[in-house]
Amino acid sequence: MTGECDPAAAKAALRERLLERRRGRPPGELAGLRRSLAGLVLATARRAGWRRVAGYQPLRTEPGSVELLQGLRDAGVEVLVPVTLPDRDLDWERWPAGRRLGVTAVATVDAVLVPALAAGRDGTRLGRGGGSYDRALARAGAALRVALLFDDELLESVPREPWDVPVHAAATPTRWVPLGGGSRRNTGVAPRA
Repeated sequence: MTGECDPAAAKAALRERLLERRRGRPPGELAGLRRSLAGLVLATARRAGWRRVAGYQPLRTEPGSVELLQGLRDAGVEVLVPVTLPDRDLDWERWPAGRRLGVTAVATVDAVLVPALAAGRDGTRLGRGGGSYDRALARAGAALRVALLFDDELLESVPREPWDVPVHAAATPTRWVPLGGGSRRNTGVAPRA
């Protein structure tokens, strides 16, 4: 998806196709895929020894789930979720309810579970277009950045713009896929500060 075309226009077209596909996914299928994805991420969290994770409360058609967040908490992992600020930046708070921790709290986590519509093999992530997560990921420090996707949303390439912050890995209902260069971070183990 690279070439001479305008990256913003290419992103918008791809975004619309992917959102349409998500809207057409039957609820029963979605529930099963979410369970599978949660199992894979929870197994990775246990193996890697994650202690604090930034997640998100998913929209109706997204692959993430409240069950994943609860599973992390049940495993003793502290879970942070974003709160969108008026300027579209992200503050963070403990889940399910907690006080605000500030925009830099994302730098204190072992992993950031990032919503995405797609990701390319180089780690480029396609979000919904607001730029909130690119700002937050730029502050994530050594945290492992993982896009949560459905299997058909892992693409060879995704249009990229200069401000796009790449992810280290993609987690789908069937697999964990290292992205963008083979850093040790994409194994699920984030370096400890």
